[in-house]
Amino acid sequence: RRKAPVYWLLQSAERHYAIWLYYHRLDTSMLYAAGRGYADAKVELEQGRLETLQQGADTLEGSARRRRYREIERQKGVVQDVRAFRNELDEIALLDLAFDLNDGVLLNIAPLHELVPWRYADRTWKRFQEGRYGWSSMAKQLRKAGLVEGASEG
Repeated sequence: RRKAPVYWLLQSAERHYAIWLYYHRLDTSMLYAAGRGYADAKVELEQGRLETLQQGADTLEGSARRRRYREIERQKGVVQDVRAFRNELDEIALLDLAFDLNDGVLLNIAPLHELVPWRYADRTWKRFQEGRYGWSSMAKQLRKAGLVEGASEG
């Protein structure tokens, strides 16, 4: 069976945030748009929730105070997770990769392997690092960016 998802799920490590991308609309600006238009807004939203939880936490007593501090710690984790997602997305966007639909889904999704919960993306990334797919435009771009070694033509 063919493995070529048309919609790509990019999600944070702890799964607090996710974005869907449509493969056939990918271009160099889509990752920037996802980071600036969506991930930044989510970071601000979660940071605002954290600040709201922190307000007045010191005035609480007993179990209410302990409960609030657990919520604050949990929210700090959410903020950290979403920030890490946004930062990883930014790093990939700054590579200015030109997605070539002729390379196929597996080769195009591989640079996003840390954000994609799909084992084939990680497997393909490892193959890029081994020097495979040298014929592809993605391998050429990754080689130029210094992310993979000289890929062979096989």
